[in-house]
Amino acid sequence: MLDLRYPIGWFFALVGLIVTGMGIFAPEAHATLTAVNVNLYCGLFMIAFGACFLLLAWRSARSRT
Repeated sequence: MLDLRYPIGWFFALVGLIVTGMGIFAPEAHATLTAVNVNLYCGLFMIAFGACFLLLAWRSARSRT
């Protein structure tokens, strides 16, 4: 049976890469009320969140064998 953490982790990692790329290559597209590059920081957080899910799924699969 497929662990649900795998697709969740891959989804957040992929979307995080896209958002981080937008933050790096299009920094002028930021939130209107702040000068902070929100895309960059949210993208990095999403990559870390997805990596945590993938790590947990990998550890769970490894402990079952």
